[in-house]
Amino acid sequence: MIENDAFKLLLINLFHLNPDDIANIFCTTFNKMMVLIVTLADKHQACPYCGFTAPKIKEYVTKEITHSALTTQKCIIKYRARRYKCPCCGKTYYEFNPFVFKSQKISILTVHNILKDLKDFNETFTSVARRYHVSPTSVSTIFDNHVDIARNKLPEIINFDEVYAFKSEKSKYVCVLLDFKKQIPVDVLPNRKKEYLLNYFQKIPLEERKKVKYACSDMYEVYRDVVHKVFPSCCMLLDYFHLSQDFHRKMNEVRIKVMKGYKDNKASDEYYLLKKFNWLLFKNPEDEDKYGRLFDVERERKYNSHFKSYMNYYDLRKKLLEINNDLTICYSLKLELVDFYSKSTIDNAQVNLEHLIRSCIDTNIEEMIAFSNNLINWKQEIINSFTIVGTEYKVEADKGQVVVCNKKVNNAIIENRNKIIKCIKNNANGYTNWSRFRNRVMYVLDPSATFSLEPREK
Repeated sequence: MIENDAFKLLLINLFHLNPDDIANIFCTTFNKMMVLIVTLADKHQACPYCGFTAPKIKEYVTKEITHSALTTQKCIIKYRARRYKCPCCGKTYYEFNPFVFKSQKISILTVHNILKDLKDFNETFTSVARRYHVSPTSVSTIFDNHVDIARNKLPEIINFDEVYAFKSEKSKYVCVLLDFKKQIPVDVLPNRKKEYLLNYFQKIPLEERKKVKYACSDMYEVYRDVVHKVFPSCCMLLDYFHLSQDFHRKMNEVRIKVMKGYKDNKASDEYYLLKKFNWLLFKNPEDEDKYGRLFDVERERKYNSHFKSYMNYYDLRKKLLEINNDLTICYSLKLELVDFYSKSTIDNAQVNLEHLIRSCIDTNIEEMIAFSNNLINWKQEIINSFTIVGTEYKVEADKGQVVVCNKKVNNAIIENRNKIIKCIKNNANGYTNWSRFRNRVMYVLDPSATFSLEPREK
């Protein structure tokens, strides 16, 4: 065991002590573990009960503190704490401990580093515990004691979506509320049912709810009903991605129906195309990969062993659409839907949408008629989705120039946040404590969310 001035200086810097605060420090090793034996200078602390300024030292009590900021290996600070006895009132008490919070055994700096590392969604309580040589239970307890994120204020533009991340008796979906402009979560709720959402929002003051001007969601009707009831000044919008996704589901039903007609002849060209290259039906003419546009007629042709000829995606799509007239009609409607969103504005969206609805009905295809019913049901929300809420700057990929574009509301950001939420859940193999899960999600997704260094009172 040797005295080490370097460790003394390091402790002074880490815990913001004065050079004369540490009386002496010794460093040794035990079972591949570094042990620091520390004694603080006696400052004759006043009695906290009666204020007497000349207490007597009753005894020294050694307290073990887990600390992992000095070295990559496990480190223990054995702090020799003085226990005073007041000759005036007879009470006993310990001197001030600068290394840990009250009733804890993990150093303040280790707690700080643990909380800082948990800001990364790829980290788990177990991975952080392994890094700082403590137990996962200790890490989760530290997180619960120091992190409690309140909901953010309702924004002008709010996004609604759900994600399968925390299953409870009441719901298997988590409802996520997002501030579209700031791209941070407003709150994360354990339930997306109508009664729960109404009860949640009605507890928020009416003046705050009146500030919400736009709300965007998928085709879950509960969100629309809730928005109309709790946000008196709000305009409801439907996200384009979810409408397009609904069309693709209907189109895929048509493909499966056609493919079943060839199930007795699985070696046929038709079954081969519908089974292996069905994804071509859901691609747009302008879609690209690393070789260029997918459906460029001049694209390099590669040998296809089934057809025994050289073909590219343009040739395969042509053969695919020749199989059945319903597929051709559905693909044509898909392109019409793409044109509707790319060319419409808030002024002509209603006329263009009515034309699209008529086109779906005229096909006499059951799945397309069902899709037209969805268009009718969400007609006003689809039209509202063309509202311009601001401008944004984009860089053109081909020219590299910065252009100013009109900004519309969509659910792209909240879908990205849902992916992070799923990562948090999957990395931890699931959560069972809702409060801990919600705080972790809010803590990770909001860059401004922080922790309290002092443990919060329960």
